[in-house]
Amino acid sequence: MSSDAGAARWLSVHDDLLRGLAHAFSNRVATVAAIAALFDSSRIPDERMLTGLRTDADRLDGLLEQLRQLTRREDADLEPLMPGDSVRAALALFEHHPEYREVRCTVVVADDVQPVRADPASLQHALCVALVAAARVGVGQNGATRADVRVALSTEGDAVRIEVSTDGSTGEGDVDALSLDAGAISWLLARSNGRGHAYPYGCLIELPTLQASRRAR
Repeated sequence: MSSDAGAARWLSVHDDLLRGLAHAFSNRVATVAAIAALFDSSRIPDERMLTGLRTDADRLDGLLEQLRQLTRREDADLEPLMPGDSVRAALALFEHHPEYREVRCTVVVADDVQPVRADPASLQHALCVALVAAARVGVGQNGATRADVRVALSTEGDAVRIEVSTDGSTGEGDVDALSLDAGAISWLLARSNGRGHAYPYGCLIELPTLQASRRAR
């Protein structure tokens, strides 16, 4: 797959996530505006109003951090990472996807999962692509609104494997679409020496372990 096709696939996922985050921002801003209007009509702020304002300020701060995570830099440093941390960050972003808010995700981590050396943003983005791919397979066959997605992390030899798939009960996904997803993952992880592979029910991400990356250098 060409780099243009990989970039285009990621931008499609990126735009959907950005749209979902904008919606979440809008909801929080509306709540803050409503509380501010109550302040205008009351000389003494109610403690519940202050608590609600603090809560929404914290949520806005969290949304802002997630918005920053959508950006990527070609010159970003590769860092030692625990894959499980990247999965949790990607899941938090994926929750904002406007089409898959009802998707349920389960994470299974083997005891031997090793750290990797990767660009944190690119790995997070690659995981988002894989999550969208698996969710699409899960809900796309029968027009369902709910699906189960499983994220399984393990280490095999010098590679960390992250398999993101649906349970397959609705039938296999579109082969061409999954190939585009896998190509986007490979494009995103090229500098981290990672690759994406299409599965019948999702995508597999493979990255060298941190130890293997150090040996290669």
